[in-house]
Amino acid sequence: MALIHQKTKGAWVYAVHRFLHRVVEAYCETPPSLRSSFQLLKLIEMHRPLLSLSLFPSSLHYGLVLAKVTDHLLQFFGSAEEAQCKPLLFVDGEQEGEVGEWNDACFCIVYRDRVRVLLWCEEEREIRQCKEKLPSLCRKAVGFCPRELECCFLWTGGRRIEWMSA
Repeated sequence: MALIHQKTKGAWVYAVHRFLHRVVEAYCETPPSLRSSFQLLKLIEMHRPLLSLSLFPSSLHYGLVLAKVTDHLLQFFGSAEEAQCKPLLFVDGEQEGEVGEWNDACFCIVYRDRVRVLLWCEEEREIRQCKEKLPSLCRKAVGFCPRELECCFLWTGGRRIEWMSA
């Protein structure tokens, strides 16, 4: 059993990343009139098979990760005001090319008034990297860069607002 756990030690992190990508992307593509906490829960349930229990060290760990991620996604996307915001761009840090070079552990959603970055945890290096790389990515992709960077931490549920240079 220990050998199996060693082989899959990082696999659960990758599975959670894939799961989050699918859920957040599907939610961003949902028409604003259909977005709600209930819709988000349906998407979480629809994509839950991506989180195979066998990838986690224990069923308790699986349950804790799923509960935390669900709770924090509802915090970040569950409000009525948030449901009306139309994202201009959704970027997964794992994509090929320039975007993939800046951060393999985050998702970036560009809105008119802000850029929301979903990070696994609060690490200064990753936040600084986002502040440095996102302005040029935004200008290239949507023609401008919002000044506000909203960092949302999926593991803790925390948020932090940073300002980016234009």
